[in-house]
Amino acid sequence: MSRNNAGAFLGGLVIGGVAGLVTGMVFAPRSGQETRRVLRKTAAALPELTTDLSDNLQLQAQRWQGILQTQWQDTWERLQTAINAGLEAGRQEHQRQQNRG
Repeated sequence: MSRNNAGAFLGGLVIGGVAGLVTGMVFAPRSGQETRRVLRKTAAALPELTTDLSDNLQLQAQRWQGILQTQWQDTWERLQTAINAGLEAGRQEHQRQQNRG
């Protein structure tokens, strides 16, 4: 698995795990009282899971921001180089035309 997909995989793993846990509890053959107790414990753990997921997504967003910023800087530098080369070629051609005529 590439590093780019690691964050998406972990986020999906957490969300899928929580969804599976809740589904399993709802359909589990337990008494209502016991199921409610387990659901309360699970609900108490959700803020921590949400915080972990949020932190992971924030880290991935910062990472992508850095990658995209670097790529944009590289592209911008290549564009400036190409523009300058085009301007220089235009000046040289203009000079050559003036020397002919």
